[in-house]
Amino acid sequence: MLKNAIATEVRAQYVDSLVKFFADAGEDVGMITSNAFNFPIVVDGEEAWIKITVTVPKENDGYELREEHDLKVKAAAERKAKQAEKAAKAKAKKEEA
Repeated sequence: MLKNAIATEVRAQYVDSLVKFFADAGEDVGMITSNAFNFPIVVDGEEAWIKITVTVPKENDGYELREEHDLKVKAAAERKAKQAEKAAKAKAKKEEA
């Protein structure tokens, strides 16, 4: 685990790099806190904001978090597939009637 001062320094370096990356890509980037920045976007004529926050967590469970995310995504995909199958069966049954 990194000491707070080192974590703060590392976070600042990554924030600076990311802000530069998005600014170089033409985005209107601005800092909103010491560890977060944002920029506006327009999608289908609707305005919104992208907010990016950089943290260095005290816990060293990065790989575990990735695995948990993968499991959640797979479970959601399975639920969606079951719902689609159920809807297709219901539609087919309704068309038979």
